[in-house]
Amino acid sequence: MKVVYVFRKLRKLCTMNASDQDDYVRRGQILLSGSGSKFEIGEKLGSGAFGQVYQSRYTKKNGTEEGIVAVKLVKYEEGEDADVQREREILNLCAPVENVITLKKAFTFILDEQHFMLFAFEKYGLSLESMLKDRIINVPNTLKVGYIVLGIFEHLQKLGIVFRDLHPGQLLFCSDLVHMKLTDFGMAQQAKRNKNTTKEANTYVYAFDAASVAFLLVCCRTDAKVMDKPELTTSAFVNELRGVKDTLLQNNMMFAYEFVDELTRQMRGNLSYAKLQRALSAGLVTFDPDDKFILTDSVPSMLA
Repeated sequence: MKVVYVFRKLRKLCTMNASDQDDYVRRGQILLSGSGSKFEIGEKLGSGAFGQVYQSRYTKKNGTEEGIVAVKLVKYEEGEDADVQREREILNLCAPVENVITLKKAFTFILDEQHFMLFAFEKYGLSLESMLKDRIINVPNTLKVGYIVLGIFEHLQKLGIVFRDLHPGQLLFCSDLVHMKLTDFGMAQQAKRNKNTTKEANTYVYAFDAASVAFLLVCCRTDAKVMDKPELTTSAFVNELRGVKDTLLQNNMMFAYEFVDELTRQMRGNLSYAKLQRALSAGLVTFDPDDKFILTDSVPSMLA
C-alpha cells in the first residue's frame, strides 16, 4: 500500500519567507481586534516560513490585563485567507489537548494595506532546539520528549489532525521545566479518511508523524536532522527506519531500539501511539513522565 503525504501549496509565501522580510510591526505598536482587545508589541521572538512571532501585552476590551502572550502574525493576500482560517480552526479543535500550546485569541486585521491574521498564544519559554544547541539533553529526557509527543499525536489522531512539521523548534518548555508543549500548527491539516476497505487500509494516515518522533529522538542526542520528506511509500519508510537503527547503534542509543522495532511492525497497519509509548517506556533507561526535565551539567544553573 502506498502511503502518500502531499504538503499543501505554500501560501504564496514560499518565495516570501517571513524570516526574510522586514519586521511586520515595531516595538510599542498597538494592535486592536474588532472586539476592542489590545495587544502592545514587545520584543521579536522569532520568525519562520509563514509568520513572525513577538512578545506582547494583552489587554481585554474591559481593561482586564491578560499578561504577556506570544503573538504570531501571518501575512496573506486579500481574499486568500483559507490557510490562516484553517490554522485557526485546527487550533480551536486542539484546545482540549494537553501539551498543545493554548490559543487565547485570533483575529484578522489590516495594517498598511496588508492583510494579517494575529494568533495570541500563552507565553512559554525556551524551545528544545535552543536547549540542544550547545548541550545534550540526557537519555531519560530524550525518552520523555518522545513519550509526551506520542501522547499528543494520540489525541490528534482521534481528532483527525496531522501535524506534519515536527522538529525541536516546535517544542517549548515552561520556565520551571515541568511541562513541554507543541506549537505552530501552520502546516497541520485535517486528515482525509482512507476509503480503502482492504485489510491494510488505515483509518487515517499517520506514519509520517510517528517516524518523525524516531528522528526527533535521534536529534535529541546527536544533532541529526529530522526527516523532512513530503512523499514516501511504506517501503521507503521502513528503509528509513533501518537507517535510524544504524544511527541509534552508532550513537549508543540501544534504549530506543524497541520503539523503532514497534514502529516498523505497525507500518502496514493502523498506527497505535499508545503501543509506541509503551515500547518507548520499555527502554533500558527508565524515566518518570511526571518528573521535571533533568538537564546535563553543562546547562547554566539558572535553567537547572
